[in-house]
Amino acid sequence: MTRSIAGEGSPPPPRSLAMVAARRSGRRVAALLVGLVALAVGVLAYVPWQQTVIGHGQVIVYSAMDRPQDVEAQIPGRLVEWRVQEGDAVRAGDVIARLEDIDSKFLDREQPARLARQRAALVEQRARAASRVARLGDQIASLTGSREAAVRTARQRVEQSRQRLRAARQALIAAQKGGEIARDVARSSAGERADQARDRVKQAEQALTAARQELETSRLQRDRIRALFDEGLRSRRDDELAENDFVKRRTDVERAELALKVARRDATVGDLDRNRADIEVERVGTEVDRAAAALDVAERDVLTAQLDLSKVAADTAAALDSIAASRESARESVAKIDSDLQKLDVERQNLARRTEQQVVTAPRDGRVVRLLRIGGGATVKAGDVLAVLAPTTADRAVELMVTDNDVALLTEGRRVRLQLAGWPALQFSGWPSAAVGTFAGRVAVIDAVDDGTARYRVIVRPDAERIASGEEQPWPSADALRPGAEATGWILLDTVSLGFELWRQFNAFPPTVKQAPPGEKERDAGPLKKEGSEKSEKAFIKIKQPK
Repeated sequence: MTRSIAGEGSPPPPRSLAMVAARRSGRRVAALLVGLVALAVGVLAYVPWQQTVIGHGQVIVYSAMDRPQDVEAQIPGRLVEWRVQEGDAVRAGDVIARLEDIDSKFLDREQPARLARQRAALVEQRARAASRVARLGDQIASLTGSREAAVRTARQRVEQSRQRLRAARQALIAAQKGGEIARDVARSSAGERADQARDRVKQAEQALTAARQELETSRLQRDRIRALFDEGLRSRRDDELAENDFVKRRTDVERAELALKVARRDATVGDLDRNRADIEVERVGTEVDRAAAALDVAERDVLTAQLDLSKVAADTAAALDSIAASRESARESVAKIDSDLQKLDVERQNLARRTEQQVVTAPRDGRVVRLLRIGGGATVKAGDVLAVLAPTTADRAVELMVTDNDVALLTEGRRVRLQLAGWPALQFSGWPSAAVGTFAGRVAVIDAVDDGTARYRVIVRPDAERIASGEEQPWPSADALRPGAEATGWILLDTVSLGFELWRQFNAFPPTVKQAPPGEKERDAGPLKKEGSEKSEKAFIKIKQPK
């Protein structure tokens, strides 16, 4: 209350003091500067920036078979006529020019007919040689059959000889056993019978001697009794008894003589039996000898049969070898004729190909770019370029050259923005999404070696996936985008903050790259940062903030 009363009654402040008094506009400026700094810091920290590697190059044909190619003369010859003009569109097989062969080996116009006649003669010779081979084969088959029959026959003879050999051995064994029996049994029996007969002869002789002695005694007794009878000293009966006894003794002598004669005959028969046994032993020995001889003959027959078998086998084998050698010779002739035929066919094919090479044709569909500046009648060598042909193809690629500092940052599959000659474009290096008039591509090939100047070639092909999905416009047609046109490419790396990129540029640091596997898709949704990149950005923000 007192201040208000005093203030109301106090005089106004001086003018100088009013001039130095603080204004509210300064506060606004300070607030604006602080806001601008904060905005700059926010932009530097949070505005994304796409790192890129720039390369310059040209449009190429990716497929080696579709690249412009030289049409060369395959043979030395004389140009007869041109069939096309520069700029003409041709299809594969269309005639571009015709040549006339000047090689002395191919000047004979009748050479194809002569080669055909030579081939016909060789074919006829081959047919005859093949027929001879077939006939010799039939002979070998027939001789093989006869050989088998002859060998079987010879083997049968060998078997028969072996059977006879076995029979002869058995006969020899039987004869030897018979000889042993004859020696041991027959001879001993005959000897025993002969000895018995001799004993009976001795007994008969002894009996005869005794009978004769008794006869002599009886005769003396009869004479004495008869003398006594005559004297009357004995009776007639005694005389008759003495006579009867004498007659009986004489009969005994006769019987003893007869028995001796029989015994002697038995002794003779015994000797004959012994002789017969000896003869039988000799006969059995002869049989043994005959059996041994038969065994020898059988062994010789076996040996002969085996030799015959070997001879048959050797003779037939020699004949087969001779015929086989003749057949091999015939086959060799057939093979030589086949070789001659193949050589002749090669020569004919070479002649046909040589004739075809006189006509120069287009290897591919395309357009004649340039013709050799020679006219009809001019001579060309094999390998001379007659025309340059650009094949019709839609296979396009861009060849970019990058430095050795940048090639280490690249991998196959990286996205690329391309600016092609003839197509106006506006490319923002850090914001590819804002680019206008550029075309999408992907890194397809990175050369492993440089071109000699520390530059490496990078081949970029259209980004087929993004073009097919409609996210990107297709590349120009083949008629509008021709090989050799200049091209500039921005190969997209990682997305970082704007402040980090400025800091990297000020310090001449290389870009940071997240090494993605080849072919991996990169998305635009958010920045791809490595841990090192995040740390670098944080360090940059910390450095830029005022202390």
